[in-house]
Amino acid sequence: MKKILSLAISLFWVTTSSFSQDTDEQRNQLNEARQNRYPIRPVQIGFVPPLSTNGMDNGIVSNRLSLNLLGGFSAALDGAEFSGLFSLEKDYVRGAQFSGILNGVGNEVDGAQYGGITNVAGGPLYGAQFAGIANIVGKNVKGAQFAGIANIAGENVRGAQVGGIANVAESVDGVQIAGIANVAKRVKGTQIGLINIAETVDGAQIGLLSLSKNGYHRFEVWAGDALHASIGYKMGGNRKFYNIFTVGAAWPTGDNVRWGSIRWGYGYGLGTNQPMGKRNQISIEAISYQIQEEGNYWDELNMLNQARVSFIFPLRNRLALTVTPTFNVQVTKFETGEGVGTEWVKWSVYDRTFARRWDDEQVRVRMWPGLNVGIQF
Repeated sequence: MKKILSLAISLFWVTTSSFSQDTDEQRNQLNEARQNRYPIRPVQIGFVPPLSTNGMDNGIVSNRLSLNLLGGFSAALDGAEFSGLFSLEKDYVRGAQFSGILNGVGNEVDGAQYGGITNVAGGPLYGAQFAGIANIVGKNVKGAQFAGIANIAGENVRGAQVGGIANVAESVDGVQIAGIANVAKRVKGTQIGLINIAETVDGAQIGLLSLSKNGYHRFEVWAGDALHASIGYKMGGNRKFYNIFTVGAAWPTGDNVRWGSIRWGYGYGLGTNQPMGKRNQISIEAISYQIQEEGNYWDELNMLNQARVSFIFPLRNRLALTVTPTFNVQVTKFETGEGVGTEWVKWSVYDRTFARRWDDEQVRVRMWPGLNVGIQF
């Protein structure tokens, strides 16, 4: 987790220090256009609009310092504003807003918004937003959004979005970090979340489920030792980092073979794929299976964990031969008539059963090298 956070912070600072020239030019143009647009009042003190020192002039002036017991409203802000509930600017903010519930700006924000619940900017944001629930920007973001639930940007984000539940943007040059979902059309950087969605990714999607229309998609079927036949689907933003979903089964041996005695498992894993020479490739993967056998329960510990190094030899178009050495670790509490765990293969490099001190349960750990051979398409 520390490595992921370090990566995210590094990406944030890299992106914020290398913003495109056109974004800076737009910011400069907006800054020049704001000059002398409204009369500027040095201090404004109010209760709730229009009960303030600006009176009925609220909508035609800008403030250097605005102090409001409940809420404030003005044409613009060229400084700082503090409100118990809400702060509203019809045009722009150049400075900082602090409100217990809502900060709202009709056009651009060049500075920061700190809202107990929500921050809203109708135009671009140059700076940062911090909200207990949501941040919303109608156009580009150059900087960062931090929200307890969601961050939404109507156009490009150059920097970072960090949301407790979700982040949404047209495109991202930087990083999105969410507790559940990140959504963007184009990502140049990193998405970190339970679910990551993008059309095109130049970087990495790190999460349980990563969906990318133009990303890395591969089916693979293979034969192995512990599970005799498996099929898997590999998907991610690109080959640098992808998710693996797989199902495999082993046909039992012996005289009393029944359908219910088939050993099978469903697994999830992560992988990365790199070129190896001009045509060949190599994938490094890790997969964990929950194994179902006759007599064991769904929630009973009975796992197969695999570390895989897959050598991929293209045959034709997207069809390729895969040769995959594996290192297998069986971890099980499944009790049989012969002891703990069934022996899925006849060889091992480690086999030990541990008894837990506080109860009678035993856990068996068994390790062995193996080999898978398959077809990828």
